[in-house]
Amino acid sequence: LLGARVPVRLKENLTKYCFSHGIKMNYLVAQAIQEKLLELAEDTEDIAVSKDRLKHDEFISQAEMDKYFKKRGIRA
Repeated sequence: LLGARVPVRLKENLTKYCFSHGIKMNYLVAQAIQEKLLELAEDTEDIAVSKDRLKHDEFISQAEMDKYFKKRGIRA
């Protein structure tokens, strides 16, 4: 059981969406929380990797990165 204060307008929109799509509100809220927690975990991991990489002098210039993207057909 989870109690949370949610703005009335948001609750109304959630209720309408769930009703019109045949989704249980508890299911949708649980999925949204799980997705957000996964996103936050990924962000935390990305920050840790970035901090670790900054400790090393193995950086390339923007021109070299652009060349790398161009070689692989990626538009930056």
